[in-house]
Amino acid sequence: MYGLNPVRFNPTSQVTTTLGVNDGSIGDGAEDSTGKWLLVYNDNTASVPVGYGMVLNAGATGYSCTVSSATSADMLIGVVVNTSIVSAGYGWVLQRGFCNVQMGAASGTVLTKGTLQLGAAGLFFPKSNATGSKDNVVGCAMATIVTSASGPAFISVF
Repeated sequence: MYGLNPVRFNPTSQVTTTLGVNDGSIGDGAEDSTGKWLLVYNDNTASVPVGYGMVLNAGATGYSCTVSSATSADMLIGVVVNTSIVSAGYGWVLQRGFCNVQMGAASGTVLTKGTLQLGAAGLFFPKSNATGSKDNVVGCAMATIVTSASGPAFISVF
């Protein structure tokens, strides 16, 4: 039923390649004192590191996700927070709450309280205010984060 969170027996840091009877199903949501979480399947060919954003895989169904966004126009589904999610693995992504995000190599610096957008390959960038920018604001930096660094942010997917 929508709105009811099932009892979660595993922590949001758990990553597995096989879901057990107590693990839930992909697409299950959970909320706890650290934020709002979503259980996803990593449909990427590599592990997704902590601090990277994931998007729905256009060629898959359900909550199969990847970081292979070619542009920043993809919608963020969540951020990998506790443990890298291995390829063909299941793990929890944060949809709303505080976490560290990984900035892109040519992202530029985002200042404290500056807005963030998702960039290519699951990395984050300062939100562009250019005319016609289609990129969604997905979070707010809680401290200054420089190019290629990881830093604290508040993420809100929806």
